[in-house]
Amino acid sequence: MAAYQSIQKALDLGALGVLVHCGACLNVGKFSGARALRLFGAETSVYEVYKRCRCSCGAKPKRSVADWKRYSRGGGPPEPLVPKEWGRLP
Repeated sequence: MAAYQSIQKALDLGALGVLVHCGACLNVGKFSGARALRLFGAETSVYEVYKRCRCSCGAKPKRSVADWKRYSRGGGPPEPLVPKEWGRLP
């Protein structure tokens, strides 16, 4: 069983906010750290944010993840820089 990953814990580890992915229109919405805390509270799980919002197309999003800083090595596409304390990405 995975550890509980709250919004406050993600922000403390260096996340920029929360990304919400829509499956219907393939849109990606972004909540900044301050806005995510204001709308959902500090103890809400990052992975449960999608259940409490809607996409701009009107559909319910399919998943939400923490928005980590990205880095690029060797000219490849940028990848998220996730701290080891956070664990594996879903």
